[in-house]
Amino acid sequence: MEKTIHGFAGFLICLMIFSAGCAKNPGTRIDNIPMYGQPAVERPDFLKKADEEFIQQATSGFGSREAASKAWYTQAEKFMREGNLDYAMRRYNQSWLLNPNNYQPYWGFARIVAEQDKLDDAIGYLEKAKSLCDDSYQKVALLADVGTIYSYKGDSIPKDRRDERARFFAVADQNFLESTRLDPKYSDSWLRWSQSNFREGKYTEAWKKLEKARSLGAKESATYLKALEEKAAEPK
Repeated sequence: MEKTIHGFAGFLICLMIFSAGCAKNPGTRIDNIPMYGQPAVERPDFLKKADEEFIQQATSGFGSREAASKAWYTQAEKFMREGNLDYAMRRYNQSWLLNPNNYQPYWGFARIVAEQDKLDDAIGYLEKAKSLCDDSYQKVALLADVGTIYSYKGDSIPKDRRDERARFFAVADQNFLESTRLDPKYSDSWLRWSQSNFREGKYTEAWKKLEKARSLGAKESATYLKALEEKAAEPK
């Protein structure tokens, strides 16, 4: 077993080294842009050729493009946990290149561009991931992320544009509702829904969702609890 693990890791590292230069053009970095900037940025022929070689080698090593795509996504997630967004984006791009129908890299793209405050782009990638997701277990968390980004978008709109704000919060509610229906015991969805209600100014609802999250084991941050208590006392 130990030998197999080392062999797998070694193969993956070799392919990463091979493909590292395939995602950039001399003088222009495009490997840190979702989907290498496509379709807006035309892929030059020498990179298309390198892409094909990378896909062939990865497919040969993992047995299929689908399996290879998931492997690269796993590596991207490792870099995300480490806070290395540049390397994470490169791996998400490679995961996407291997299988454009895999929902996972779009989810990754959304998380990175959200960190850059590109909320509209993040919404687009999350909606794409949602449309492709065929994993009911993962979809619970994905829907919670979709709800969260719509909530942040609603909160970013000036308060005097009430109708526009309300539309985004309504979509956030729909996604949180779908998430909690798929798995009523997923505490993070309830906690995020509570925080979304807070942003919208629905403090009574925020407390109700928070209580539900707590009953499932969620631990809210002291900062959030203080902010909510300042707006409305905790119901007895």
